[in-house]
Amino acid sequence: MNVPSKDMVHRTALLGMHDGTHPTLEAALDAHAATGIVIVAGSQPGPQPAYQAALCTAIATAVRAFGHTRVVAGGDGVMTAGPHRGRTIAEVVASEGATLATDLRDVPARWPVVLLGTPAPTLWQSLPPRPVVLRASWNGWTASVHPATGPAAGADTASADASDAGNVLAALCAAALGVHEAFGAVQARPGSDVGHRSISLNLWSPAGEEDEGPLLTHTPASWWLIGLGHLGQANAWTLSWLPYPDPSQVSILLQDVDKAVDANHSTGMLTPRHPALVRKTRLVAASLDALGFDTRIIEQRLDQHTRNPMAGAHVALLGVDNLATRRMISGVGWDLAIDAGLGAGPADFNAIQLRRFPAARPSDQVTAWAEPPATSPALPRNRAFDDLSRRDACGAVQLAGTAVGAAFVGVIAACLALAEATRQLLGGMSLDVLSLHLSSADLDTAPATRESHPAAVRLTTS
Repeated sequence: MNVPSKDMVHRTALLGMHDGTHPTLEAALDAHAATGIVIVAGSQPGPQPAYQAALCTAIATAVRAFGHTRVVAGGDGVMTAGPHRGRTIAEVVASEGATLATDLRDVPARWPVVLLGTPAPTLWQSLPPRPVVLRASWNGWTASVHPATGPAAGADTASADASDAGNVLAALCAAALGVHEAFGAVQARPGSDVGHRSISLNLWSPAGEEDEGPLLTHTPASWWLIGLGHLGQANAWTLSWLPYPDPSQVSILLQDVDKAVDANHSTGMLTPRHPALVRKTRLVAASLDALGFDTRIIEQRLDQHTRNPMAGAHVALLGVDNLATRRMISGVGWDLAIDAGLGAGPADFNAIQLRRFPAARPSDQVTAWAEPPATSPALPRNRAFDDLSRRDACGAVQLAGTAVGAAFVGVIAACLALAEATRQLLGGMSLDVLSLHLSSADLDTAPATRESHPAAVRLTTS
């Protein structure tokens, strides 16, 4: 078998090569293709954007993380929000590459199940017994996932689509967190309880205080997205679900220079399976334009001459993978900028760090962002890379330097970033730094040291 280009290799499947689980790249790709997940949802999406957001996010992240995705849901409900607006559930499922199912008796028992909404008892009872059944729910600003067992678990999900209809951020986060937990259960890392634990993330009070927060009634009116890969597309996906009363009054600048390749589908929420080398700016703009947002594109790199032409207007969301760009953040003149970074290896691909500016230190004085000495990526010492090195030394070096990733991590990071941009508008606490490792659920924060005043707009609430 010819060694595929790094532009073709599935970024989540690559995890099985980097962590040494499989003896060859081909074995890692085949093992990923054999995985599967079941999403069980209510019979209709209903008028609530939060439930629609959770359902579409669960489907889209599951398709990108697993080889097979079965969806149990009524196929006639029509989406009224988000990138799939105007489509029925059946059309959403088909367009994402999943399978709409009613009879799940032939689903392998090793496939995890994620419950959303209120599944019809007849659908739920068709599932044979299995070790991993998870319920993803949201309430106010809090996203939660916990194990659910037996037919009664279907009824237990009733609160998921009856909770605060306006907080789409928590709903998006809950769906992505559910797929994360299902993925971790399949990975079955030694000593890990991912997929077999209860986990919650409070977007209003990430540090852990018991504060449910107010209704999500306002959010920034102008955004500047820098980097439209894994994180940038997760940011755009999340933004697209916010219930703005008039999206044409919401300005979104999209900045990137790269073209999408096949591998980007595995982490990019808005990238199709075969993007035909379209520029990422235009790919994302097309999705947001269809929803009525006022988009502009910038197809040049952020550099030392970049300045915010509308001081105080835009909230910058950065999803870049280089330190040089990060060090420039404070010099651009954004009233508020939020940088998100993800881990790149098998042990930390689900680690998230947010940094907010202005902060106690400007971006060019962040110690962790100092330029390290130039080195070639070290080849992991395992059977898969040893095999690939013998067949294609250059290909092995390229894949050693290619970050592994999963779309569900990007969505969780985006929910945290948008919550950070929104909390202060509602009287909440801002954070200079937030670090979260999803494997261990360890979360550390540092309170904000500088104020910002982004322009806000009132959302449509029900």
